This record gives sequence, structure tokens and C-alpha cells, in this order.
Amino acid sequence: MITATMPRCLHIYGSGFQCAGESVDPSEFCEDHQKVVAFERLQDSFLRKAFLRIVAFILLLVTLLPLYYTLRDLYRRPPVKVKVQGVW
Repeated sequence: MITATMPRCLHIYGSGFQCAGESVDPSEFCEDHQKVVAFERLQDSFLRKAFLRIVAFILLLVTLLPLYYTLRDLYRRPPVKVKVQGVW
């Protein structure tokens, strides 16, 4: 005989055991663990935005300046002239 049971709550406790409560159909959690928290995004302040932009600019300089000087030294300088000494 097959019995139709309510699905169990999907909440897992810190000890590793699953909640034994029956779940509410749309949420898959029992009434005790079904918690809807409205998330409100904090407004970024002007100082935070400016600080992040300054840090990003400094990081960009730190990575691109060594690359520029490396490529400049490799390709912009004239080739080194080699002095050939005569063989006896």
C-alpha cells in the first residue's frame, strides 16, 4: 500500500539532522523555518565610491606601468651593436 505523505522540510540543522516538520508546498520549508527577509540595498556613499575608484586606478597603474616599461625596453631601443674582436 502506497501512502501519500507530505514532503519534509529541507532545513538542515547545524548537527546535520533534517527538520522533521512537513513542508509548505511552494516553499519546501515548514512554517517554523520559512522566513522571508526583505533585503534593502544600502546606498553607496560618495566617499566610498571615490575611494574604490582611486584604489582601482592605483591597481591599474601598478599592473600596467611595469608592462609598459618592459615593452618599451624590448622594442623601442635601438639594437645593441656588438663589437667583434679579431681572431689571431
